[in-house]
Parts: sequence; structure tokens; C-alpha cells
Amino acid sequence: MPTLIVENVPAEVYEQLLQRAAAERRSLPEHTLRLLEQSLRDNRQPAPRLPEFTPAEETRAPYDLPRSSRPVTVYAHVGHPRRPDSLADELP
Repeated sequence: MPTLIVENVPAEVYEQLLQRAAAERRSLPEHTLRLLEQSLRDNRQPAPRLPEFTPAEETRAPYDLPRSSRPVTVYAHVGHPRRPDSLADELP
């Protein structure tokens, strides 16, 4: 794993890092790495958001489905019984 060395850190910045690391019960390197990761994560470009659209009333589709001029008869048939669930077989 690569190593990062930061030189010439102002004393007040170093002290603040030490205090925050101690408050979160982390070592100084762990805390500094977490801050760097968080900063990089926050600076990513967010995905573009779609505009929120909440219609105030019911709207029609932009087209109508074609309708048949003659009725269509639909028949129901009895299917096969449901297959047993493999997990249910293992339960007592």
C-alpha cells in the first residue's frame, strides 16, 4: 500500500487532527485517511437528477391502444399444482 507523507503541517491543524482522532478513538493516520476518503467522495460529481414531476390531476398516455372491433373470448384453464419450496422441505 502506498504511503503519503505530508510536510509543513501547521501546528494548529495538527492539534485539531489529534483532538478529532482522539474523540473518534482513532489513530492520527486512520483519522486523516478517513478525512481524505470523505473529501474525495464528497467532491465526486453527483448523478444528474431528473426533474420531479407530480401531476396535479390524472393525465392520459400520449397515445391510445388500438381496440379490436370484435370481442375476444378468453378461457381459463387449471394449471399444475405449485411445486414445493426447497426451503419449506427442510423446515421441521
